[in-house]
Amino acid sequence: MSEYNSQEVTADDYCQLIHYLIQDIQHLETEVVRTRFQLSRYLSELDGINLKADILSDLAGRYEDHPAYLHYIDLYHSNLDPLNSDEWAEHIISVSCGMNSTPV
Repeated sequence: MSEYNSQEVTADDYCQLIHYLIQDIQHLETEVVRTRFQLSRYLSELDGINLKADILSDLAGRYEDHPAYLHYIDLYHSNLDPLNSDEWAEHIISVSCGMNSTPV
């Protein structure tokens, strides 16, 4: 395990970490939705319909009320939440419809 000096860690370092975590969340959400879509094709018709109806449910939590997250979106995204953007919504909806879209 590497050692670090906590006095050398800056707010920007934490924002960079949040940035990487958001990218991981977007990747994982994409894979969950893509897998659910693929799974729905192998289920009975009724179960497939039910899974597709809930395909976007129970994904990662959102952090728009957390002060550190607000600071992050201010610095990195001009106050536009990357997990609540039109671009992200279009991407995840296209994946939920079976399009093999690449993550944003």
